[in-house]
Amino acid sequence: MKIGIIGPNALKDSSEKDLEDRKIILTKVAEIISKSEKEIVLTPDKNSLLEFFGKMYSKYDGKKIWIVAPMKDDAEEYLNLEMGEIIDCEKWYRQPSKFNESCDLMVCLGYAAGVLSEIGASQYFNPKKIFIVKEFVSSKLPREINRVLDIEYVPLEKLEVSIRNYVDK
Repeated sequence: MKIGIIGPNALKDSSEKDLEDRKIILTKVAEIISKSEKEIVLTPDKNSLLEFFGKMYSKYDGKKIWIVAPMKDDAEEYLNLEMGEIIDCEKWYRQPSKFNESCDLMVCLGYAAGVLSEIGASQYFNPKKIFIVKEFVSSKLPREINRVLDIEYVPLEKLEVSIRNYVDK
């Protein structure tokens, strides 16, 4: 089982304090997911929050990192390809579907335009449970989305138990 980690790579409007607070929570989530002993799937921009997450996951002896990357496009320019083994999606427009094909559970660490396409693609490519960590989002997705996808909004303090219960099914 692989856990897909989705979230914003950058928070352009955030203060330094907001970014530091987010990194503290990201570190806690990385530790929780590393304890699951499951591999993770990422698409981490260079010098990004997802790259930071991947480094923390590795620091806590996470099992393995897979990187979904468009190798026929400009992946080398934008992504940290050194963090893990490459899953080639060829072109950017194929990233959401290949990402979903490559993981069995998703953990959402905040919303961004790319995150919404990854969540939406989960309906068609390897449908799966999506845990959205409440501390990273300002609101739930519209009910029209929640009705067709298997989404659960989870507070940080319940994330470890939620993941364990799901993977132990």
